[in-house]
Amino acid sequence: MDTADTCNMFIAQGPDDIVGHKTFDTERRDHNGMPILRHEPLTRAEADALWQHAKTAETKRAEQMPDEKAAIAALWDAHQRLRELGWREPQYCPKDGSDFKVIELGSTGIFDCYYQGKWPDGLYMVSDGGDIYPTSSGVAMFKLTPEAQAQEDARREELRRKFAEARNAD
Repeated sequence: MDTADTCNMFIAQGPDDIVGHKTFDTERRDHNGMPILRHEPLTRAEADALWQHAKTAETKRAEQMPDEKAAIAALWDAHQRLRELGWREPQYCPKDGSDFKVIELGSTGIFDCYYQGKWPDGLYMVSDGGDIYPTSSGVAMFKLTPEAQAQEDARREELRRKFAEARNAD
């Protein structure tokens, strides 16, 4: 038990005590283009509910994936399903500076991204909330934007048509 724990033993703790803050994006920007954030108090009751939710999720994951083999199988299933939904391995992303979507391991978001530099020494530049940064965790998968996918589909269809014409001309 540390000093803080010892001191807290003698302080009454109520559910309405402020124990932190919640941060919200106002969807506005300051003069530098940075997001303007709003902070609201986090009560002990809210913090306890968040902690309980996290512990419940941890228990559920342990039940669903009791060991590394089970966790790897779940990762494989997720990877396969993402491929079925149109996601691909990051090495196949556009290298011309055009935008695409990415998923990063350790995150639940889908982010805008572009590849900067010469392959394979360039950087995946990820944008989120007005901020652009090189990803530190590495991109797990990418997907073309709907517009770029439509262009790619049209390009491939044109190639199929030309190939069929050339084959039929023989």
